[in-house]
Amino acid sequence: MICVYFYLIPANTFITFNRSNGGGITFSREGVSISKPPDQFATNGISHMDPYVERLLGSKAPMAFLMIFTPDGKRGFGLTSKEGRVEAGLVIDWRQEPERETNVRAFFAKIGVAPSTDYLAGNGGVNDATRLLSYPVKGNSKELTALAERILKELCNVSENDGLNITFREK
Repeated sequence: MICVYFYLIPANTFITFNRSNGGGITFSREGVSISKPPDQFATNGISHMDPYVERLLGSKAPMAFLMIFTPDGKRGFGLTSKEGRVEAGLVIDWRQEPERETNVRAFFAKIGVAPSTDYLAGNGGVNDATRLLSYPVKGNSKELTALAERILKELCNVSENDGLNITFREK
């Protein structure tokens, strides 16, 4: 049975099945993990971000993730903390959203931050369909929360009144 598991799950690969409650079950070579559903805020989601950013900055885990998205999962971004370095990550379908990619690049250039990751990935069998951009960001909780709010409003078209699903995970 274990041999079949390792045969089915290649190295450096994970398979995630989403559960109806918004959580997930992930299979990888390291094992199986079950994630809880995101915290859901039906309205005024932006006003709920600060404690999550504090938690991200205070995490002692090797890696911590904060995913902030609208309930439909289509608008939002993530913050990742690894070894004391925090990065904002955005995923863009560059063929369908060329203006959004331009806006993201201009936003970060304006604040003097170059991407640490600029990667084209396949999506749904289409090579180079998805642009993955990560930008190193600095600041205390209040400063990073303000930056996250700007990213959501200016780059993800999220309004103050929109609901958000916020997920915090440590690895």
